[in-house]
Amino acid sequence: MKNIPIKKILFLCLLIALQTDLFPAIVDTPLANFSRAQRAWLLNQRSESAKLYLKESDTSARKQIPLTNAATIQFLDSDISAADELVGQALQIDPKYGPALLLKGQIEFQRGNIKAGTIYLRAAAKSHPQPEIPLYFLGRHLAKRNQLRDPLEVLKDAVSENKQFTPPYPIIGEILIRQGKISDAVEVLTDALKISYDAEILLALAHAMEKSGNLTEAKKYFSLFSYLFPKHSESISVQRWLKNNGVVQPYSHQFAPVPQRNTSDRFFPIGENTVYSVEWGPIRVGELNTVIAEALRFQNHDAYKVIFSLDSNPALEFIASLHSDYITIIDQSTKQVLQHFLHIRENNIVSDKVYDFDRVTGKFVCRSVEEDGHIQLLEKYLPENTIDGTSILFYSRQVVKEKHSERVMTIIDENFVISDINYENRKEIVTVRDKQENALVISGENYYKGIVGFTGNFRGWFRDDRTFLPVRSDFEIWVGRIAVSMATEEEQRQHKYAR
Repeated sequence: MKNIPIKKILFLCLLIALQTDLFPAIVDTPLANFSRAQRAWLLNQRSESAKLYLKESDTSARKQIPLTNAATIQFLDSDISAADELVGQALQIDPKYGPALLLKGQIEFQRGNIKAGTIYLRAAAKSHPQPEIPLYFLGRHLAKRNQLRDPLEVLKDAVSENKQFTPPYPIIGEILIRQGKISDAVEVLTDALKISYDAEILLALAHAMEKSGNLTEAKKYFSLFSYLFPKHSESISVQRWLKNNGVVQPYSHQFAPVPQRNTSDRFFPIGENTVYSVEWGPIRVGELNTVIAEALRFQNHDAYKVIFSLDSNPALEFIASLHSDYITIIDQSTKQVLQHFLHIRENNIVSDKVYDFDRVTGKFVCRSVEEDGHIQLLEKYLPENTIDGTSILFYSRQVVKEKHSERVMTIIDENFVISDINYENRKEIVTVRDKQENALVISGENYYKGIVGFTGNFRGWFRDDRTFLPVRSDFEIWVGRIAVSMATEEEQRQHKYAR
């Protein structure tokens, strides 16, 4: 083997290290401007983020926010003393700062100080921008201590604040079961499942059905849990229950394994940039822009980076204002999501989030930076083959290529919901930029309320060539239907609603 000078080896190693460090991450985009601490948090660089937030607190005009963020990271890393010291400093600056009160309450419960923890979490519920969160933690902590009445009322209050916030539901169901109110538990958990197919909701509903004596329904929900969450900590015991109860072919609720996909499925054209006009009747309400930005290597996957942007008509801001962008890294072959960045500016909702899809451990993790700058973490078990709600447009192109129908689990606002995509095996003539095209047709249904109220039935038309480019679609919304069509060449050039 030819000898290579040691200096050259060191230089190459340094070059590789620099390239790795400088490689743009999913949040490195002109769409958003993050501080170094925020960037590190969103990319799960916890230690670095905590140090940067502490440094930031020296110069911040609202020191309680970076102090609370640094304390939150210390708490997540189980350094309770350090977290308590920092959150104490934050509360000295602002005794009514909701996120700091929330963290202080959790710390007190962690130490076994139930009375103090309760006081702090109740105070947090009065000043936190999302009061359902401190109410949920209060109810959960109280329920762990075998109380029944108080946590039930607190958790119901959390649900009243935000019915789409699902963590309280399985605990409510478990408390009702312990109270002997089995039918009430079944009702609550059945309704909760319509909001999100969370592992804990499914599991609690299966137990409630078993307690009610309805073994048929119990088998159904235990089976679905086993199918969707094979990596859950309760999966082995559930599989044992199914075997003991004679279940040979578990129920899967029409979900099926995705087809085998390989390099022949890598057909997305890099650089594709398409603007669509969004119309409600005769009114042009906004623009949608999809971009296939680049091919890259991500977490040992050959991947695409794709962008989905939605901008509303500024003349209609008295009705709604949307300027949100979504960047997704998807596997080139399977079109499964690996990481997803949400830059949300939707009416009064301002937030930046990164979703991680850890399919090895079966976990979904959401890290967010909220409007005032405080950070939040949400972790759930991830159902098999789940994608995010905006990437379903890109995923549909794969379904059309394969000429098959598919039931897809999608994430909308951190909830797991169902979309059915039906390939109709036919074509229809549609007008695309004043020309007639014979396009492939899909139809389907979204079982949820998505962006700007997209829900219910939808239809889509795709170009019959090697790109399977979407050219037109329409969606049911809560006030009629929205039509999405490829913008004219002039509208494509102007893209005038983009901020």
